[in-house]
Amino acid sequence: MAIRQIVVFFLENKRYGVEIENINDIYEKMDAVRVPNSDDFIDGIINLRGDVVTLVNLKKRLRIDRSKQEENIIICEMNKDKFGLTVDAIDGIIRLEKNENETQTDSGFIKGFIEKNGKQIIIIDLKRILTKN
Repeated sequence: MAIRQIVVFFLENKRYGVEIENINDIYEKMDAVRVPNSDDFIDGIINLRGDVVTLVNLKKRLRIDRSKQEENIIICEMNKDKFGLTVDAIDGIIRLEKNENETQTDSGFIKGFIEKNGKQIIIIDLKRILTKN
């Protein structure tokens, strides 16, 4: 059976995850340059070893009330474009067999839910996070 790996992170004390296949790296949060007239969920851009990376604030994108400061950036790549997701903290990486304990949904930015070791993880749909809606 196929194995999947999920990077698990926190947003306001809830666990979220993204599949590792689109993840390049994880960094501590750094200051971004604000881009005029950008969407409100865009924190700005950073220079990462010569690459311009757009920072997407997941809390703003998912409309989560903010009480904690984001501490990490997950660098992702889709269709040769790099972007960073700002998150509170990284919880780790979990390994799952295909569809193990997963409840699939087609609800906005959410792909599904996984129950692992008694903890519920909300799986994010990266493609939808980046599209305007």
